[in-house]
Amino acid sequence: MTDRDAMVRYDQLASRVYEERRMPSGTRDLLLALGWVTLRDPRRHDPALTIWARTRDVLNADNKRMWQLITEDVPRYDSDLHDDSPGGCQAPMIRAQRLCGRSTMHGFSECDPATGWSRYWGFCNRPRCREYMAPIWERSRGSHKRAPEPIPNAGGLLPLFFSWNWESKYRKAMELIKYHSSWEPPGYGLSADEWPTVPGSEPVKAFPKLRLVASGGEIVTPPAPRLTPA
Repeated sequence: MTDRDAMVRYDQLASRVYEERRMPSGTRDLLLALGWVTLRDPRRHDPALTIWARTRDVLNADNKRMWQLITEDVPRYDSDLHDDSPGGCQAPMIRAQRLCGRSTMHGFSECDPATGWSRYWGFCNRPRCREYMAPIWERSRGSHKRAPEPIPNAGGLLPLFFSWNWESKYRKAMELIKYHSSWEPPGYGLSADEWPTVPGSEPVKAFPKLRLVASGGEIVTPPAPRLTPA
């Protein structure tokens, strides 16, 4: 790869990163720094520097912060990200054309049979509201057992751009930062471009990846970044 090719490749990567609206700022900074270090950094051919160490310097971050950035991109289902349930009783008031909104006395969650995502329902003690609640309650019973594994809705963006042993890095990050050693990769895959498209959301556009090679727990640079098909 010539310097001109690397420049064009970095511009393409940066453009794609900035176009991704679901990109948290920390993940964006890490991706841009990795792209700079592997493609544009004047010191990228220095054999004494690993990509990980150089990226840490570029970000002015310590090792803990680097693992925190990886933790933020762990592929997972986060119920808080799509929880738009209104507060108060959710039974409709037909004449008023609004929801009841009174303080809830009965609450339960229901799993979507297609996505595995959960939704919280709440109802007050009014007879007509409890009547509206009854079929929803029956439908929700056992929905958690019948529902599939939740489709991830967070993380999985780093693998879109760089090929690396992300599973082991995600696992280590969860242990070091979250003290959560039971994390397992989702059955849908680590990369967000592998996940089923959820109704109402746009699929992630696949992007040619740069390969990062790991040695001794660190990322090291090969003679030149290797492009791999998405």
